[in-house]
Amino acid sequence: MDYSKLCESIFNLNNDIRYVAVIDDTGLPIAGGMRGGINSIMDENNEELYLTHTALRKSMRERFDSTMGTSRFTYVEREKISILTFYIDKYILLVTMEPNINSHTSIDIAEDILEILNGKKQ
Repeated sequence: MDYSKLCESIFNLNNDIRYVAVIDDTGLPIAGGMRGGINSIMDENNEELYLTHTALRKSMRERFDSTMGTSRFTYVEREKISILTFYIDKYILLVTMEPNINSHTSIDIAEDILEILNGKKQ
């Protein structure tokens, strides 16, 4: 899979998507990044720590895959940002959105991303 093209396709879903990146199992970004013209709400050290924690949460969730099934995605809504996380193969797809996006739109975006990941949408 071309992860750079994947990130580009996701940015094209909605202008309120701030950040799209594919990260490895240690939290290091391998493709994507912040949308042009937008500044991160976190400093570099906290961003690195958040990505590392995201990778750790993936391994913790996988422990329950045999009993609950694999995770399709996670959705977290915070005051300043909303976050979608998808587990793809050995990588993680992280998508952040502006806080003005309502939960219904966020879930619609998540469903669109699942279609892209499953090859049903380009």
